[in-house]
Amino acid sequence: MSKNFFPGINQIKYEGNETDNPLAFRWYDQNKMIAGKSMKDHLRFACAYWHSFCNVGSDPFGEGTHVFPWNEKADAVERAKDKMDAAFEFITKMSLPYYCFHDVDVVDYGNDVKENDTRLQALVDYAKEKQKATGVKLLWGTANLFSNRRYMNGAATNPDFHVLAHAAAQVKAALDATIALGGENYVFGAAAKVI
Repeated sequence: MSKNFFPGINQIKYEGNETDNPLAFRWYDQNKMIAGKSMKDHLRFACAYWHSFCNVGSDPFGEGTHVFPWNEKADAVERAKDKMDAAFEFITKMSLPYYCFHDVDVVDYGNDVKENDTRLQALVDYAKEKQKATGVKLLWGTANLFSNRRYMNGAATNPDFHVLAHAAAQVKAALDATIALGGENYVFGAAAKVI
């Protein structure tokens, strides 16, 4: 049974621009028809995992200041399940139809490719349950090939073949996860680094 991370917050609904409810949609009515399509179909909102559940508020001057109740457990998979419980609670309360993620945002990765795959697969199985229970879909998934220091010289362009192989394995696992979760897209992205 999942923990309630946002107690006292009900599902956010459209109440029109006259409402004084700070937790209501004033302009976005997902069922309003515009040019033959609902606003929900025109505006495919998605919750981005990394923005909403991963940023701990750190900066060059110190450690993170955001302390989240879903980051308390020591075990990486159990901690990730708590984060996913919080994410799906938030997503459903916001009536969002989609979510999207980087692989390392779903579950913390280490340096062992096999262990990372095992962790990600455990969360894919858990996400399938969450998606089935809520109707929320995966808009897209991707691999984060820029945050870990192993990628300081690039991923696919790295001169160290071990790093290149690690990146390839990470992309394969993220692709497999996206497909298994019925993702509508996979993002092949690039991050620029200022040197």
